Amino acid sequence: MSESSASSTGLKPVVPSLDVLLRIRQDMEVRPTGPYRYIGMPDVDWVNCFDNGYSECIRSLGVDEGPDLLFGTWLRDIKHAWPGEGWETAYLRECGGDQTRALRKYLDYVAEFRSLSPETLASLPWHDPKLTQLATSTPRLTPTRMPSSTTLDLLLEIRREIGDTEGRLGLFIGPITVRRMEGFIAGYRLCLGLVGARDEEYVRFERWLQDEKGVPTGQEWAQPFLAACQGDHEQAIRRLLGFAAEFRSA
Repeated sequence: MSESSASSTGLKPVVPSLDVLLRIRQDMEVRPTGPYRYIGMPDVDWVNCFDNGYSECIRSLGVDEGPDLLFGTWLRDIKHAWPGEGWETAYLRECGGDQTRALRKYLDYVAEFRSLSPETLASLPWHDPKLTQLATSTPRLTPTRMPSSTTLDLLLEIRREIGDTEGRLGLFIGPITVRRMEGFIAGYRLCLGLVGARDEEYVRFERWLQDEKGVPTGQEWAQPFLAACQGDHEQAIRRLLGFAAEFRSA
């Protein structure tokens, strides 16, 4: 499910999010242990938000992933394998806390879904005729517009959306942890990078955090900010968002 034509925007065709997940799965099959491609060490919370961030970027590019958009519905309604608490929580519990096994369980479902032919997908008992049509639709992966947000734009939009309301960060990342926020940002940035969208501002922002805000060289923001906020994950993320606003206004 890919395209090879160049976009009028100058961007490369989008790599579908399920393709990225399958690349991770293939890497996990080849390597006996992590770190793995794109994700480092297995962490289902991080991967869940990584996928959400990647998908958020895809939406901003004006593309259509076609039948891949059925995956979540298929997993929930056909396989009955997406509990209300979220796959990451449920699978990790089922696997006795083993991050690798829990992630592989999810990625195996991705591979199973991708093995289905359009005809098989269309024959499944969908509850909405539009889903049956989607099963045989053609993906349109060439970006129709430049991404509406750089990574820093995204952070500032999140900051505006959550305001001062405690817990509102959950609208973007679910359970509020710095690890999940890291995954969300990494997924968004990977999508930008794979389509060839330059996002040098975030690199400058990371350097500024090191030079001006005490993030140790070679480290990410999460653990230093978490320590500065006495272990309060939400305040650590809000610290990042506040610094993003300060950097942009400088």
